[in-house]
Amino acid sequence: SWEVFEVDKCASIWLIQRFIDQGAIIKLYPRGEIISEGILFDVPDAKFRRYADRSTFEFLLQHYNIKDPKLIYIGKIIHDIEINIWEKKAMAETMALEDSVSNIILGTKNNKQIINKGNEFFDIFYRDLEL
Repeated sequence: SWEVFEVDKCASIWLIQRFIDQGAIIKLYPRGEIISEGILFDVPDAKFRRYADRSTFEFLLQHYNIKDPKLIYIGKIIHDIEINIWEKKAMAETMALEDSVSNIILGTKNNKQIINKGNEFFDIFYRDLEL
């Protein structure tokens, strides 16, 4: 993945490391660099990326057949942020989650810290989410 963070990437990294492959190592490369190792995600030619109708997070849920209701709900929020850009937000938590993750991205000095703080944020959000 490239060294450009947004909510979908932070959420997708958390999903990968917590629910898909707990041993996954996330490597970030300068934007535009050709990546020739690992499983690509969130770059233009990657299988696991944002599409016109779904976020990277949603694509990962679908690909790995993840049915956890809390993760599906989080996917709807990520969709509201990343895909439903110009429309009225559909989910009550959308703006607060987007602001929280954006503050982590903007207020954190390096990529590893962004990943760690993003994972901590989503751990708490997931734990406290009541459906």
